Amino acid sequence: MLTSVEDLLEIDDRIASIEGERSELAAQLELARQAAERNSSVERKIGVIASEIGQKATGLDCVRQLKAQYGDLEVLCDLEKLYVRQEEQQVAQERLRQLDDEMSELEQAEPAEISLETFGGLHAELSRIKRVLETSSAVHDKFESLLRSCANEWSNRFNRQLLESKWDTPAFVPISTQTIETLGGMSTMLYRLNELRFTNEEKELWNFKCIANNFTVRFTYHFHDGNFKLETYFKFLNDYLTENLHKCIGIFHDETVGLTKEYVLDQFIDHVLVPIRKEVRSNLIKNDRSIKLALVSQILMTDRNLKKNFHYHGDGLVSLIPAEVWDIWLSHEVNAANRQFQQITKDPKDMEKSATDFVRLLNKIYDSLASFYSFDAESLKRYKLLTCSQIFISLSSAYMDYFLAVDALDEHRTAENELYQTLIKLQNFNVVYRRIFELSQEFVMIQLTEIVNLKEGTKYQSLFQNILEEYKKVIDAEIQPSVVRRIKKLLKESLRNYFKVGTWSTLTRDSSMMSAEIVNAIKLMSRIIRRMDALDIPLEVSLGIKNELLNIIVNYFIESILKLNHFNHAGLKQLEFDFQALKESLNLPENISNYQDRMLAELLKILFAKYDDSCGDFFKSSYIKTSEFSDLRNRLSISVLKDSEIQDALYRVAYGSIV
Repeated sequence: MLTSVEDLLEIDDRIASIEGERSELAAQLELARQAAERNSSVERKIGVIASEIGQKATGLDCVRQLKAQYGDLEVLCDLEKLYVRQEEQQVAQERLRQLDDEMSELEQAEPAEISLETFGGLHAELSRIKRVLETSSAVHDKFESLLRSCANEWSNRFNRQLLESKWDTPAFVPISTQTIETLGGMSTMLYRLNELRFTNEEKELWNFKCIANNFTVRFTYHFHDGNFKLETYFKFLNDYLTENLHKCIGIFHDETVGLTKEYVLDQFIDHVLVPIRKEVRSNLIKNDRSIKLALVSQILMTDRNLKKNFHYHGDGLVSLIPAEVWDIWLSHEVNAANRQFQQITKDPKDMEKSATDFVRLLNKIYDSLASFYSFDAESLKRYKLLTCSQIFISLSSAYMDYFLAVDALDEHRTAENELYQTLIKLQNFNVVYRRIFELSQEFVMIQLTEIVNLKEGTKYQSLFQNILEEYKKVIDAEIQPSVVRRIKKLLKESLRNYFKVGTWSTLTRDSSMMSAEIVNAIKLMSRIIRRMDALDIPLEVSLGIKNELLNIIVNYFIESILKLNHFNHAGLKQLEFDFQALKESLNLPENISNYQDRMLAELLKILFAKYDDSCGDFFKSSYIKTSEFSDLRNRLSISVLKDSEIQDALYRVAYGSIV
């Protein structure tokens, strides 16, 4: 609606705007109409093409004509591939019928008369046909049967030749290289026949089954009545391989067909193990726990021997042991370990040598499990972890509990004997800790730690991490402090008369002998330190104890003697001499630096300065009150004492404690 003069004035503009919008809309409608016509045309054309393809694409030639007309449409390309495949399958089926007829003729011939080349040609064609048809057929089975029949004939001949040649006995002396070449040639031919099989569910290879036949015959002959001990089977195996393995490799390896020396080694052992495996299986199902345990032990030793001494990389015999037998074995190993542990810890009188016995037990168990740990089978990981937790970690924890509680003292209980018992505990805990740590660094234990970390998302440094931390805590927080406390108590008692000496200011001459009152303390400390140094205690632990004892001695000399008495020059010299004598009883290395020791030495320097006229100004009250002692530090080489400690020493001189 027009509501003002301005609206009337703008009416032409508004009319022009509406006309423009109308023209634009008309143009858009025209474009839409043209697009619709084109789409309708395309749809009609697609319909025509689809109809023509449906009517004419009845064969490969027709499809190719349509492709020439319409181009590489996806549907035409797919149809072409389909018809090509159908033609190939038709050709393959026709050729398969021809091969069936050929093999029917071959079945009438003697198996041994069929050449390897004939089998090779048939195999090549049947392999191609199998790929085309994407399945095997009755003709493939007929080929397999014909191949096996021929292999059986050649295997029987090869077995006779091998037995007659006595190649695996000391009596084998080939007349010529032709004998070896004949045996090797027969093996190679049977191996090549075996390679032509389409199904190979049996692990045995025809040539190696023959080569191992001599062992099977001898094994059956020797052990047919089953009255031999299990270990006899495995000794027989070891002796046979020792005598014949390298001979076998020399005769039967043929690099040209893939019979490498390494391959011959593994396959020969694998096939020799066949009668052993049969014997193992029959014993494993017996309801006799002792037989199963003995069998596991022999299998572990045998497989490790095969791996280590014969460089065998096959499955061996360990894979034959089922989980229920491993459970029996694990229970036996845990119980045996616990029985031996109880034996070495039953008598408190044996506590001193118990660590050596315990470490020997750990080593014995680890050595006995070395064969077991050397195998990487996935099924064994669980049992490796269980041996670690139920034997090594469990025993280590049990030993810690035992040794913390054990008390070997009876009527001989004295403070000094209690100290020696504590020193022995310190030694034994460190000895066992060291062996547990070494055990944790064994390759198998590192592997097991990685397995646990991956499975549980943890970051253990070692499976023994917790038990090692417990041992370390006992050593650092209980045993070592207990040693220091006990020595401190004994030392304080032995110094009781020395603390009462009151003649330090009346001595008339410097002495070159220790005070009589300190002799017992020096003898005590020398005796204790000799005993401690004779024990197997880590150097850092021993030095830590000695340093703490030196700190205690320094504290006694400063707080209980120096600060409570008056001294003249001879008295200070005597005190210094006594301290050095007691310090030497600790048997510390000369290069060890101790803060408290240096502090006492510097304190004595200040007190001795009383008798140096050039140092007189240091003892004046005006100098002492300044608390600025740079000159004194430089003059007397004082670096450890604090200013307050220097001031206290100066006042002692100034007030007459040093006369």
